[in-house]
Amino acid sequence: MTAAVMSRDPAAFAEYVEFPYEIRVMDGMIVCKDKSDVARSVNNFAEQLEQYGVTDMSRVCDSAQFLNADHIIGHHTSRVMSGDKEVISPYVTRLGLYRSKDGHWRATLSDSVLCSADWQLIPNWVSQTEGDSLTKDVSAQDKRLKLFQTILDRISAAFLSGDADAWLNACSLPFQLVSRHGVETFTTRDEMRRDFEAYQREFKTHGVTDIIREAKTAELIDDDHMVGTYRTHIMNRGNHVVPPWEASLTLRREDGIWRATTVMRAIGHLNWSAQTRAAIEDIPQDTPKKGDHQ
Repeated sequence: MTAAVMSRDPAAFAEYVEFPYEIRVMDGMIVCKDKSDVARSVNNFAEQLEQYGVTDMSRVCDSAQFLNADHIIGHHTSRVMSGDKEVISPYVTRLGLYRSKDGHWRATLSDSVLCSADWQLIPNWVSQTEGDSLTKDVSAQDKRLKLFQTILDRISAAFLSGDADAWLNACSLPFQLVSRHGVETFTTRDEMRRDFEAYQREFKTHGVTDIIREAKTAELIDDDHMVGTYRTHIMNRGNHVVPPWEASLTLRREDGIWRATTVMRAIGHLNWSAQTRAAIEDIPQDTPKKGDHQ
């Protein structure tokens, strides 16, 4: 798929896509319904890469797991270069793959941590708003959104009250945090608890009095997997401790209970002094004395 973009070959790209193919960034999305949509999208993106002098683009797989025999969800890191210089810091994308009836694996979803405020290279064709959906059953959408909001509220309450057990019970292991710098995987409850405690120390330092997560979208991947997007506000009384940011959360249903498995665009307590959404993430993972990130 990368080679098809770089060589501006929409026909080759379309061979790896199952329609409808959904492309998301944090503040918009587009649905490619047929090959003509793919051609327009690939050509537009290739033109913008050329304008930025991009000479090479690589995507390296960070993680991948089977949700079932015919569905894979994976994360990969993209690096966009102009000669030996990075055009943008490496960033992470979630890619959903389905096995088609002909036995071939094809992409159905590309969900990036990027935001247009971070990188103007994001194609201007990413314009379909989060209110648009392929699903016509509005009542079902409302029910999912309310369920997703309830789960977000429970997670916020756990962090605000310092209830580590409530947070752990809301998660399914292995649990992944995805930022533009990579994928961090927690495999034990002890690892999760240490990260939670680091978060609590930052809350105390910055006087956090409220956490608000606003559900924006909630969609079923299959009967036992849901993905939703939301906006987070970390407050000290009436003031933001850090600028609000958008993220997505993947949930898995286990024994009838929805639990979190992946947070996309995790930022947490890594760079609390940043003044912009882009700057919050744009610092190395190994920054001294900053702890883990949530």
